Formats: sequence, C-alpha cells, structure tokens
Amino acid sequence: MKRIFTGLSPWHALVILIAINLLVALWIGNDYGQTWDEPSFYLYGERSYEAYTYGVAGKPLIPERHIYFLDLRYYGAIYAALAWKVVSMLRAILPSWGDMDVWHFVNFLFFQTALISLYFLAKRFVQDWTALFIVALFESQPLIFGHAFINPKDIPFMTFFLASITFGLYMVDCFASRKKESRPAQSDGSIAWPIAVLFGLFTFTYAGKDLIYLAVQWMISTIYNAPADSALGGVFTMLAGNSERLPVENYVHKASAAHLERLVLYGIAAVVVIRKIYSGYVRNRRWSPPFEIDLRVWAWVLVAGVVLGLAAAVRLLAPFAGILIAGYALREKGQAALPLLLFYFSIAAWAGVWAWPFLWDSPALNFLEAFKVMRDFPFIAEIRFMGQNVSSADLPWHYLPVLISIQLTEPLLVLALAGLLAAFLRKQTTGLSQNILLLVWFLLPVALQILLNSTVYDNFRQFLFILPPLLIFAGMAFEALLWRLRSVWLKIFLGVICLFPGAIGILLLHPVQYIYYNNLVGGVSGADGNYELDYWLTAYRLAAPFINANASQHANILAWGSGFNGAREDLDVYAYVEDADLEGSDISFEYAVISTRFSSHLDTLPDAPIVFEVKKAGALLAVVKRLSP
Repeated sequence: MKRIFTGLSPWHALVILIAINLLVALWIGNDYGQTWDEPSFYLYGERSYEAYTYGVAGKPLIPERHIYFLDLRYYGAIYAALAWKVVSMLRAILPSWGDMDVWHFVNFLFFQTALISLYFLAKRFVQDWTALFIVALFESQPLIFGHAFINPKDIPFMTFFLASITFGLYMVDCFASRKKESRPAQSDGSIAWPIAVLFGLFTFTYAGKDLIYLAVQWMISTIYNAPADSALGGVFTMLAGNSERLPVENYVHKASAAHLERLVLYGIAAVVVIRKIYSGYVRNRRWSPPFEIDLRVWAWVLVAGVVLGLAAAVRLLAPFAGILIAGYALREKGQAALPLLLFYFSIAAWAGVWAWPFLWDSPALNFLEAFKVMRDFPFIAEIRFMGQNVSSADLPWHYLPVLISIQLTEPLLVLALAGLLAAFLRKQTTGLSQNILLLVWFLLPVALQILLNSTVYDNFRQFLFILPPLLIFAGMAFEALLWRLRSVWLKIFLGVICLFPGAIGILLLHPVQYIYYNNLVGGVSGADGNYELDYWLTAYRLAAPFINANASQHANILAWGSGFNGAREDLDVYAYVEDADLEGSDISFEYAVISTRFSSHLDTLPDAPIVFEVKKAGALLAVVKRLSP
C-alpha cells in the first residue's frame, strides 16, 4: 500500500492536492461574502502589525491606537497581523479582487498548513496513504471548507492547535528515542533539573514581571511605611540611608529596575554549571562539558515550544494542547520528561508574550484579564436550535453533540465511531497513549462546555479545533476496511464513496458551504428554520449581482445587520439592525438586503416588496427589498 500509482508517493500526492487547492482558491476565492465581524478583525490585524514594527524599532506603543481601540485585544494578534501583511503584498498580484476577497484567499492559504499538520499527525496512527485519505476527508467537509475561506479566527486557531499537537508529539518521541548518554555520570540527568528550573524561573522574570513588580511594590511600601523605631523601619534606614525620604514610587522603581531576581538566577546557574564541570574533572581527571547537547531534541523543543506559544497568541485555549503533550510525555517517560517539559513551556511563554502586544507591558495580569473575559464572554443573544430560540447562556447539554453529529458528513460520523470503538476495544496496547490523547482532545472540551454551561454561539465554530481526532479515528476504521479488500480499485472506490457526500455539498452550497447539514436532519432544507444557517450573513454576496445590475448610479443600499462585499464601487452600503435605526434619516435608500435569520425579512420593512431571493439547497437565506421606485 506504499504506492498506489507507480512513482507517486503519498507525500507527492499531498503536494499535488495543496497545489490544486491553491488553483481552486484563485478561481473561487472572490466568490465569498463578508462576515459581519471581518472588517473589525482585519483592522485589528493592521494595527497589530504596526505594533510589531513599533516593538522591533524600540518605540513605545500608542495604547489607544494599538491596544484599546477594539475589544479584540483579548484575542491574540499574531495571525491577524501576519495575514494583514500578506494581504497587503498580494493586492498587487490580484488587482481585480477586493480587500475582503484577498483576505479570504489568505485564510484558505493558511488552512493548507492544517492539512500538512494533519497528514503528519495521522501518519503516527495509520499508513501514509490512509493519512492522505484523512486529509481529503477533512478538507471535503463542507463546514470546514467554507470556514477555511471566511473564518479568520477559528480556522487559524485550529491550525495552530493541530500543529502544536503534531510538533509536540514528535518532540516527545525524539526525546524518548535518543541514545543513552555515553558517560554514566550524566545519564541520571542531575544537571537537567536545576538548569530547567532556573530557565523556567528566568522566563517568569519576564512573563511574570508585572507580578514581581507588585510583590516588590508591596515589600517596599511595607518597609517604607513602617515606624522608624521598628525592625522594618531599621531595614529601610539601613538601605536608604539617613538622607531625606523620597516618594515611595522612587524606591519601588529603583528596586524593580535593578532586576535583582535575574542577577540571583545568573549566579545560581553559574554555580550549578561550575560545580558540575568540577565534579566531572575530579571523577574523570579531564575537563569536559557538564552535559551533552542533543541538537535534534533541542530543535524539536524549540520548534514545538514556539508553535505552542504562537497558538496561545491566537486564542487562550491553546495551553490545552501543551497539557495534552505533557500528559503524553509523562505517560511515556515519567519524571524523566519533566525537565523537557519545563523548557517546552518556558519557550512557549516567551513566544506567546512576544507575539501578543497586549501582553507586552503586563504579561501575567493582562493574560489573566483576557482569560476572565473569554471565560465569561459577554455574548447575549438567542440561537436557533431544534426549532426553538434559545439563549446562548442557557443552552441544553446536548447542544454540541447534536450539532457535531448533524454538520459533519455521514461517512465521517460512521467511520469515526467505528474507529473509536476499535481503538479502545482491541487488546493491542501499542499506541494507547496516543489514542488516549486523541480521546481527551475531543471529549474534554465538550465535557467542560456541558458541565460549565459556557457560552457558545454561531453553532460550534469555536470548537472546530476538536475535530481532527474524529478524522484520525475515522482513518483507523477506513484502514481496517482496506485490509479486507484486495483490489486497489475497490479501495479507491471506497475512498471516493466516503468523500462523495462532502464534495457534492461543497459544489451545491458554494459559496456558503459553512451552512451544511447532513441528511440526519434532512440536509440544509431540513435545517432551515430549525437550526442556524447563514449566521454570518455571507449570503449577502449572492445578492450583490442583482443590486449591481439594477441599482441606479450612486444609490444608497441598506444591509440588515452587516455590510457586504461585492457591491459596485459607486454604491453606498449602510448597515442597520432595526427599522428604528432609520428614523430621522434624510437619506433615500433604493434597496435593502435582509437576512432570513430569525425571520427578520418578515418583520423588517414589511411593506417593501421582495424583488430578489437568495436560496441554497432549498433554503431561503436572504431577500432584497425595493424601497424606492
């Protein structure tokens, strides 16, 4: 099964698949509609990139411009900033595309990284060709394919999370398989522990510098305000001398700027290393390094740590990937893996702080603030679920399980369930640690959402990162079926059958593939009115050709809930929410584009006639109403 076609390896096939993806993206990338929150996110990317240039140049940030102009500061900025730069460079190559279209292309371009990461992760569980099938099954999910273009938040996070798991597992395996040290005195790792701890503490002096400052401030203030005849007062007199007292802030600043904690760590590290070198000389009567450096292990630690840190600079949930890797490492190597993990998490902290401008001035406190905000995310709205409007803060426990089961294709669901059962019911224990990691990766976020009743909205887009384990379990079942088929063509036919529902969904729903529902609820038409469909209002793009063809020059267009891309340059598009927003306006509007979400098209501007409808797979997504003759 190594090669199905002579001369073609699975890796070559993956490269071809990605090349085809990019060609397809160049063909259809400017078909997708603008989501309601994309403009603010892309502005965040522009300002964040500017913040990076300020940081590199050593210039202080302008808080009201780089940090506090949007509440998006609680999201990490690394993807938004780098993608903004790529978009700005691609504008010259794609001059006929609007900015939003180029952004969609870049989003899909970055999604290819997820496919590569999934391929190398899947290879740890199945053979190479099956890993390629897993990638194809993943990409052929209409839900994923649609989000890959229009979602600059959840798809990049899923990609970074997936890459963090992949690099982390390879890091642990490289560490576990390294040769034993040639010198017995070094095999006990006695130097690794103190160096790892010191490096972790050194990292904390930067990542926790605001906490250290608060501690120093408290200590200095306590001594400063102590009575002169007390022990603490005597300490202050000894340190400050008998000169006239300065404001307490001066002493706090001086003590903090000295960074005595780092000097202490430098000294301890020097003592540890010198002691190790000397003991080695006494034992072997020759000078030698205190430890041997395995460059392969350190390269994996560096890369895995940086990727985890960048993932955290996209969304706060990223440390969960590090916890999964830590669990796997401890199960495989026990306490011997602890120094490795200290270096791993320390490097991740460095990368995460560097990549998130919001953390530069106050890393720990701002991180905790972001965690609190995201934990209690202030989203108050109703969600359409199983035919009822439900508050996002009062979802039924089965919200996530139901949506996952009806928004993925049927072959994936059947194969994933079969693979999950096979992975844990068979007696073979090889790879059990990895299987447990996959299971925890998928189940724990779902279980916590159910137990904590955390806020979820827009279906389960925030949980897209938990889908890769399902794909890998599905691949295990698919491979088990392949072993029972002798004919290569039967194997290919089975693969095509599994990919067919998703491929058809992508074609029929273009360019709103993210509204996909499977036949368990009757497809998109069966979900219409019972579940959320076009919650991001991207179907407005499909109304643009009608408006462009019929609107007069320089006409004013209304768009309910959000603006839209694709309108003629001479048209002015105004977003609004309800009819009351229009009261007192002296602007004459020619058309209004209105979503059917929550039957808004019935209640909004009810007297205006509908002149155009946007439909997909039997579901009405939006209407155009004429407001003036």
